[in-house]
Amino acid sequence: MPIYLNEKEVAEFLDMPTAIKALRDAFEARAREEGNIIPRTRWPFGDRRLNVMGGGLAGQRRFAVKSYGYSAFHVLLYSEQDGLLAIMEANVLGQVRTGAASAVASEKMARLDSRKVGLIGTGRQARTQALALSSAGLLSELSVFAPSRDKLEAFCTTLGVALNAPVMAARSAEEAVADADIVTTATNSATPVVMASWLKPGAHVNGVGANAANRRELDPEIVLKASLVVTDDIPQAQTEAAEFIDLVKAGRLDWDKVRPLHEIVTAGSVPRDAAAITLFKSLGVGLEDVAVASIIYDRAVASGRFKPL
Repeated sequence: MPIYLNEKEVAEFLDMPTAIKALRDAFEARAREEGNIIPRTRWPFGDRRLNVMGGGLAGQRRFAVKSYGYSAFHVLLYSEQDGLLAIMEANVLGQVRTGAASAVASEKMARLDSRKVGLIGTGRQARTQALALSSAGLLSELSVFAPSRDKLEAFCTTLGVALNAPVMAARSAEEAVADADIVTTATNSATPVVMASWLKPGAHVNGVGANAANRRELDPEIVLKASLVVTDDIPQAQTEAAEFIDLVKAGRLDWDKVRPLHEIVTAGSVPRDAAAITLFKSLGVGLEDVAVASIIYDRAVASGRFKPL
């Protein structure tokens, strides 16, 4: 019989360093063909929609289904031997694993001396993006921009304490990213919020917020100029990554230029010109969910506090 874990309990049992390692291991398993990804599908129900995705890890003999709609997020974790292990609320889980995925990509793709981060957005994904880069040793100072000045300043004050690092509220998106070694966008914008001309040579970009075909956070020139373009799953990108889809339809990009994250994770050192731009297009995939859900479940069971439903 499964156990049930709420958001508070998920946050208790999942820390960022562990999530980063879990995702690194999961994408290594994917490279060995021991991990799978079932791309997200979006099911309409009148004016509402249910989003469903999945993934599995052969080594753990576990798989998971994630479903969410509006403010309700849940992961169902299964074992090949024992069936349903846990039902867990997954808003915090999603935020942490998405941040961890950017850290896994950035530690391979960004320049080794990267420390200055520019962040666009103050929503539910933005905080964990900064925490993940800090945990990976890639952030010593942060500049943030969002349209609401009051919300931006409050966000920077709170995040500065969590990071124990300088966090500046920028006056514009251009100012936030102009001197950044790593640029992260975590918005729900339908139009680009970062332009290629704003980026300094050698910058690495994480595009995190736009995971639907009607949202575009990045200037198309960023995609075209990038010497290395990576996403967590190419089949999912072919239905969700609008910045890629638009360029492919226009005959300006070939899908062969886009590499899956598991290839980069297992590539050893990734050669890059010091002045080249690199891009990780994060979509969020079921492999990431099963990896962190397994950590949460094992720690919850080891605590001895949870009984089957």
